[in-house]
Amino acid sequence: MSKISQILKLIALLETTHIITKSELAERLGTNVRNIRSYIEELRAAGISVEGISGCRGGHFLSASSQLRPPQLDQDEYTALLLAEKVLTQKNGFVMENELKTAMAKIKWALGDTSLNVTPELPEEFICSYGRKDSNDKVKDIFELVHNSIYNKQCIKIRYYSPVNNEVTTRTVNPYGLVYREGSWYLVAYCRLREEIRTFKLVRISRLDILHETFVYPHDFTIKNYMRDSFSLFQGETHKIEIRFYHPASIYVKEKIWVPSQKILELDDDSIIFRAKVKGLTEIKNWVMSFGRYAIVREPDELKKQIAYELISMIYNYEDDLINVDGK
Repeated sequence: MSKISQILKLIALLETTHIITKSELAERLGTNVRNIRSYIEELRAAGISVEGISGCRGGHFLSASSQLRPPQLDQDEYTALLLAEKVLTQKNGFVMENELKTAMAKIKWALGDTSLNVTPELPEEFICSYGRKDSNDKVKDIFELVHNSIYNKQCIKIRYYSPVNNEVTTRTVNPYGLVYREGSWYLVAYCRLREEIRTFKLVRISRLDILHETFVYPHDFTIKNYMRDSFSLFQGETHKIEIRFYHPASIYVKEKIWVPSQKILELDDDSIIFRAKVKGLTEIKNWVMSFGRYAIVREPDELKKQIAYELISMIYNYEDDLINVDGK
């Protein structure tokens, strides 16, 4: 991609993003931070005021005096929007699918026939998106209240069900952000009851009240950093794990990036050694057990013990159905 194209896309990102870091710009443009720094300096030399804020939540943005006419979508960008619409509007847990449909209808109307002729839409039967979704119809209402409270930095009071403790509690929390995972939405918030940051599944919130009280967002906290090294969502003590996966499980494991810290060593018998640093063991335990006999934990010992306990409990549940090797 040419330098001019990169700079135009950089301007578009600065125009449409409240604040964005050099690293995020480099990732979205498929380049490096050094080039981003060079592009910004060239824009400034051309009289376009690119402002910057330092700190954990800092980054770059365009000043109000440098607002430019937005560039047109190219073919790949328009195709990406069409595909996102198809994938996110098939009742797979995306709570604002109706709003997305109307937004896309407005975009298509604004663009006119030009883009539609260049990039024809695929019929519904050629694209399918599967995913489990929450069964509670009130999730969307809860989502919108949480979203507004995060934006306005307002404290909220929630009535929350914990399946682990099998109890309902009322908590006042400072909402920091939302995470979407496997068809469900989660709230990351500082819980005053537990005096620590916790993750709350929206479908388990039966009541939510936005309070007049506001909170100050921690200057050293970001959702991305908080979720780093989390195998899925829930936090815990940091552990180094090492698991050997045998074929065919090894093929499946190699196909994905499960956590940023993962390292995979491929062995001659088509098995692999999976190493990573993760927060908490519960979700890793469930993941390992889903591969059955094709996964063997090598460390830590605590994870081995947890899996062994689960297996013994499962055998106890099915002891009346056990048969010997002769099938008798």
